[in-house]
Amino acid sequence: MISQELFNRRIKQVTQPLPGSIPKPTHYRLPVKKKYEGYNIIDFFLEVVPRATKESWLEKIKNQSLLINKKPANKNSILKAGYITEHFSTPRIEPEVSNNIQLLYTDGDIIIINKPAPLPMHPSGRFNRNSLIEILKLAFPKEDFKIIHRLDANTTGIVILGRTKKIVNTIGSQFENKKTQKTYLAIVEGIPNENNFNSHTKIGLNKTAGGGRASSENGIDAYTEFKVLQKKTSQNLTLLEVIPHTGRTNQIRLHLAQLGFPIKGDEGYKNANYFKKNPLTYPTDTLFLHAWKLTFRHNNKPFMVETEIPNKFTTSL
Repeated sequence: MISQELFNRRIKQVTQPLPGSIPKPTHYRLPVKKKYEGYNIIDFFLEVVPRATKESWLEKIKNQSLLINKKPANKNSILKAGYITEHFSTPRIEPEVSNNIQLLYTDGDIIIINKPAPLPMHPSGRFNRNSLIEILKLAFPKEDFKIIHRLDANTTGIVILGRTKKIVNTIGSQFENKKTQKTYLAIVEGIPNENNFNSHTKIGLNKTAGGGRASSENGIDAYTEFKVLQKKTSQNLTLLEVIPHTGRTNQIRLHLAQLGFPIKGDEGYKNANYFKKNPLTYPTDTLFLHAWKLTFRHNNKPFMVETEIPNKFTTSL
């Protein structure tokens, strides 16, 4: 069993300095999904990595550092579903992240963490070694923690990781079948007229510039409920309790922005042009969105975990 003391010591050991502070090339591996069947290799990467340029992919092809099924690609390569693409970056330092990872609960099946921000859950984009799962691998090399559900890099709060495939499937199915109760806190700009309101705006599947999401009439269903907890009219801020009934990417952030109440610090969803020039992950802990409470079933019993409200919330209202 991992004690609180051991957890804190190991995390500190592997994050001082942060693992991504040493320049190293990053290896990216991306399987081709069925919807990209027949795509040209360049068109594929322009869609799945919208911030990268055509010239950058052509340069990788020229250097033979863009592979399809372990073989160098050419600019005319056509993809099939199931192909594995790979490419490598030049050695680089990754953006800094927070190492304030807190252990909330552990047993033989799961580990529950209070995730800080900014900290991506897993390797993606500019982040590889500076991600939660990679830091945990370094801190506990004999463990095989598996992600059950996700939070955005800039969202703080509760994350459950499984120690076995069985428990990942057991708890993961609760998330998929809406058998969990997730409660967030958010500070938003603006003062809602109603104390209780909601959004059913559908969310598109395609990534926007920077890797975000946008609403779409042809998108997938998404439903979020909001309850006003506190209003600070002098600052034009409101504290909300947020219950997402679906778990779409950036759902809460997108729904609140479209309702006219963008989350404090969420410049990308407040200003549509922001992500055209900036990445999705903000460099500091500026987003006021926190995964506060989570209820699910564990060992055939109701199980509820709650985190303390972050200091930045209490000092902003």
